Amino acid sequence: MDIVRLPAERLRDASILLAGAFHDDPAWTWVLPNAHRRAALLPWLFLTGFEIADAQVWTTEGEILGVARWLPPGRPNVHVAAMLRALVVTPLRIREATNRFLAYGRAVEAMRARAVPEPHWYLAGIGVAHQHRRRGIGTALLGPGVGAADEAGLPCALLTNSEENLAFYRKSGFEVVLEGHTPDDGPRAWMMRR
Repeated sequence: MDIVRLPAERLRDASILLAGAFHDDPAWTWVLPNAHRRAALLPWLFLTGFEIADAQVWTTEGEILGVARWLPPGRPNVHVAAMLRALVVTPLRIREATNRFLAYGRAVEAMRARAVPEPHWYLAGIGVAHQHRRRGIGTALLGPGVGAADEAGLPCALLTNSEENLAFYRKSGFEVVLEGHTPDDGPRAWMMRR
């Protein structure tokens, strides 16, 4: 299976795929408890994230069956106009979920800073279309970030809010280094590093 960089013109398609993959994720069900609102908002939220900060986004060649978003070491390049637009529009779109959304993001970054304070590659999201799971796509999508980290002699890290994902990541050499909640009254979380 060939894994390639996602062309910028396919970011909307990737956002839709990730929205489906994360629809029942404990973090997103906590942030957006209403399933209909979650389904409507997640594609927009993922696309907004892509627009704000540069990352390496990888997918399957041809049809998008899965997507991984890897952040290289250091601070990502942030697009100021997209960030300002998100600061205004996000509270208007997600309304009462704004505080949970912001609290979750702060908690994830705090766990990440504690678990991997040194330069590292960070898996900022990975998802495979439901009908294509358990075919090796997720493992293949881990390859670019893991390979880049290994080549540079750096760790790579990720956070999952789903305990069922731990075995999958362990198969690729990740180990839990920190466990908690994102935030304290939010979903359980595991920070893993390799």
